Amino acid sequence: MWSIIVLYSFAYIVLMSASLFVFIFVRRLVIDSRERKEAGVAEAMEQDLLEVLTAADPAGAAQAFARTHRARTRVLKRLLVAYREALAGQALEPLRMIFERTIRARCLRELRSRWLATRLQNVRLFVDFSRPEEAVHLVKLLDDKPVVRLAALNALTSIASPDTLAVIFDLFEKDHQPNFYAYSNIFNGLGQGIAPFLRASLRKPLPPDKLALLIEMAGRLLLRDLYPDVVRFAGHPDKELRIRAARALGRLLVASSSRTLCGLAADREWEVQAQAIRSLGNLQDWRTVPILTKALFSPSWHVRYNAGYALAAFGLVGVLELQEISRQTADRYAADMATMVLDTVILTGGA
Repeated sequence: MWSIIVLYSFAYIVLMSASLFVFIFVRRLVIDSRERKEAGVAEAMEQDLLEVLTAADPAGAAQAFARTHRARTRVLKRLLVAYREALAGQALEPLRMIFERTIRARCLRELRSRWLATRLQNVRLFVDFSRPEEAVHLVKLLDDKPVVRLAALNALTSIASPDTLAVIFDLFEKDHQPNFYAYSNIFNGLGQGIAPFLRASLRKPLPPDKLALLIEMAGRLLLRDLYPDVVRFAGHPDKELRIRAARALGRLLVASSSRTLCGLAADREWEVQAQAIRSLGNLQDWRTVPILTKALFSPSWHVRYNAGYALAAFGLVGVLELQEISRQTADRYAADMATMVLDTVILTGGA
């Protein structure tokens, strides 16, 4: 009985192994055959595409190319990706026309493919061939794998027209569960051109977490024209918004923000105080030295730490102030912090 079971099991394993081997062998033959066929097709298509790019009437030649090769989507994608990366400016117009008249709709559908390679190949085509209204599809890919996310970000930043920016900010405002990391990358990539849209969003009654990101971006991108819109959040009841406003003001370096930061340095929350003190150090307004000196005696370690390095940023005047504090005995915590900052400044040469 056991010998029969063992025999059948052995036969089953042999048949399964043989079937798997045959499947792999046949599949390899089919793939090799398809690749050889596609290589020949790709060579012929590339010759036709080069004629399009050098034609006296590129638009007409591109339309003829699209009619002839519309059905060869796999090869067409590879060619368009390769030439998209090699060309720039007006030279891309024939490729854009071919893309529009052949595979745009299919590529949009395949942005939702379950296969990573398919999503990546298709999103790369939208780097130079996107329309403003397609930004919504690209924004959704910012939750994808890192390589797809990077390609989507490149596509979004390459179509930074006013219409596209309006779509992106509208998506951000209406998104109930926004990926703040993804939107931060988008805004960083788009650069200072987002200033009008950022100002409009800052003036809307958005949730605090969205406003916090917008304030952060105003400071990070050095959008000094948005100073009036940022500074009004210094008195906001939400602690996080006051922190972001203090940080942004320390980056914008507008001289008139000194008074606002001095007010935030006396905020009821130590986190706001610490950020305001740090920003005052960036601003380097000599009139704020007494405030920074006072902050060194704060009960909060973070406030003392930021105050010490803010004073050190003033050079000799700040160092002399730190030396005096380090020698006093009324507050040993202030003295210890001043000593630590002085030691660091000496060791690093003020860096």
